[in-house]
Amino acid sequence: MAQYKVRSGQNIYDVALTLYGSIEGIFDLLISNEWLNMETQLSYGMVLNYHEEFAINKSIVIWLKDNNVLVKNGEHIYHYLDIEELVKSHIATYHSAIYNSLSEMSSDEQNMYWESLYTPRIVIHQQGQTTDMIMRLKADTHLIVDWGDYSAPQIVEGTEEQEVEHCYKGSGKHIITFYGDFECSKLDFRELNGIYYPLGTIYADEFLSVLNIEDLNKLIITQ
Repeated sequence: MAQYKVRSGQNIYDVALTLYGSIEGIFDLLISNEWLNMETQLSYGMVLNYHEEFAINKSIVIWLKDNNVLVKNGEHIYHYLDIEELVKSHIATYHSAIYNSLSEMSSDEQNMYWESLYTPRIVIHQQGQTTDMIMRLKADTHLIVDWGDYSAPQIVEGTEEQEVEHCYKGSGKHIITFYGDFECSKLDFRELNGIYYPLGTIYADEFLSVLNIEDLNKLIITQ
């Protein structure tokens, strides 16, 4: 028995067409995976058992594979990312002085500090296989990037200019989320391949974007 790892945006019909060349392959999927039923929402990374020898239309299966066609008509099911735990672990490991100083604060002050790091600041609706940003953060600020594709979040720190880029496995839509207490000397979204939505005030001495949308830019404060 073979195994197939579900791709982002695939439903049970998409998987059946991919593996068997026909949606009739659903019957083998249901038999081979006892936990699976017609109402199950598939998400990226799920592993399904199937019988390769039960392919109904092998020519379709071969054509999809040879032409690198991903059949997907479902919705992307986003995983739950524990940003709070990630941030606390990072600060404790790489910024021990800051972490130790928190013990001298009141519980309210500690909560305010942590919330400043794991509160969403910008949401980006990205389209395509690659996204690329240039940024330079101000000292002692932190940016956590959730790429929205089950890959490990990226933590950006330091005052040097750096390129922050990501390549997706597919060319569909992705939701990128920025967390952290970051302030920027430079924030360049010209190669973003998407639309950004600030969720609050963002400070950037220099902000560059190909989008000229007043409602999007009014929360990005430049100096």
